Amino acid sequence: MALRNYIQRRNHKERSQPANRKRFGLLEKHKDYVERARDHHVKRDKLKRMRQKAADRNPDEFYHGMLSTRTQRGVHVASRGNEALSNDVVALLKTQDAGYLRKQLATERKRLDALVAQIAPRVPGMRLAWLQKKPARIDALRRADLLGSVGNGAAGGADSRRVAGFGKKTLWVDDDAELAAAKPSKKRKNAAEQLTAEEKTGERQLGILLRELATRQKRVDALGEAARKLDTVRSLMSTRGSHAAPRHVAKLQDAVVSQGARITSRGLVVAKDDDDDSRGERTTKMYKWSNVRKK
Repeated sequence: MALRNYIQRRNHKERSQPANRKRFGLLEKHKDYVERARDHHVKRDKLKRMRQKAADRNPDEFYHGMLSTRTQRGVHVASRGNEALSNDVVALLKTQDAGYLRKQLATERKRLDALVAQIAPRVPGMRLAWLQKKPARIDALRRADLLGSVGNGAAGGADSRRVAGFGKKTLWVDDDAELAAAKPSKKRKNAAEQLTAEEKTGERQLGILLRELATRQKRVDALGEAARKLDTVRSLMSTRGSHAAPRHVAKLQDAVVSQGARITSRGLVVAKDDDDDSRGERTTKMYKWSNVRKK
């Protein structure tokens, strides 16, 4: 072994980016330039070949593979080879979807009832100013049958600015002095209007519960609407126009009545549909009769 391998040598360090050029990042070395240049040349040659192919393209070119392929905005979309499902299989899948929607709807209603039971004891004594600050709170409570009509409450006393509880509070006094002491004075009104830290925390927690209540109410509406539409689609899939079985016709009539649809010269349409005879407000088309071959 050579003696020079035992001698300590100087460690050569790479040159770093100067302090006045730190904003440009790391200093590029020669190996970094080689990789960047190689990548640039590959992309340049590929673009050159593609331009040449586009220039040599025959506009009258045709091959049978064009019949089963298509393009979207100039991008070729290959077929995945999926086969169309039969009507019976699709109806079975929609039946499973309807069962899932009914299950989710029942679960959501149970959660909604539990939330209403949690909020109900806290409704009496709510400040009307706090409720009227966000109308969604009043709407959610009214829909849950926890709140009646709410007025302005600005002209009354301290009690009129809060939601009334069940029944009235009766105060018994023995003499006029106790009666005068029991009457609300101006100082007591001002003191009652000032909220304590516990009341502020309670209103904040109650606001979170009311937001959750409104969200669950919207979720119940969405699930119910989806279940009704899916039932109507299943009823339409189980019929073939005038050749439908009587039990299928009965189901179809019930679905039509519940959805507010009617039969026109263009088929089965929903109210204010763009396929209606009357050209009014246009909405998205929902249902159509299945095509039946005439004898």
